[in-house]
Amino acid sequence: MEIEAAAGRQMEGFLDVAHFAWVHQESFGDRNNPYVPEYTASPTPQGLVAEYISSVSNFPKGLEDRAPADFLWRRLFEVFLPFTARLTVSFPGEGRLCILNAASPVSARKTRLFCPICRNFDQDQPLEPVYEFNRQVFSEDKAVVEAQYPEDLPLELRAECHIQADQTSILYRKQLGALGLGEGYTA
Repeated sequence: MEIEAAAGRQMEGFLDVAHFAWVHQESFGDRNNPYVPEYTASPTPQGLVAEYISSVSNFPKGLEDRAPADFLWRRLFEVFLPFTARLTVSFPGEGRLCILNAASPVSARKTRLFCPICRNFDQDQPLEPVYEFNRQVFSEDKAVVEAQYPEDLPLELRAECHIQADQTSILYRKQLGALGLGEGYTA
């Protein structure tokens, strides 16, 4: 997928857990469930890890009943600086869905996104619906990421307002700065 935005912006959008109810209303989000529970984001030698547990389903609209009503969804984000992350979503039982988000900068304002996906459940089911669902999710994100201003991901934390749910974004921006990225990295 081609995205008309900086790779850092795309990565930050992938890592954001507060937008599900608003941006993904058509795919899996629920406007009646915008609550973002407290979660942790911690540095690692290669980037960061964030574990997010919530009641927001990862099944497409219409299939949410495949999980027990009280099921808590665990999303584990592992970031490999500067522009790669793996998301592991825990499904009911021992089900796991893994998405690799590799944002490859083509230029300061253009990113080529590579997203291999694998799962260890429903292996007797066709893969195309899974790919189509994830294309829809990434397309919903793309529209928001391409509309952001400034187009670059500001590494100066005071440049944008942050809320409690932005722990991952704040740590990610700090780590990009620690790599030596700054004004020279942005257009």
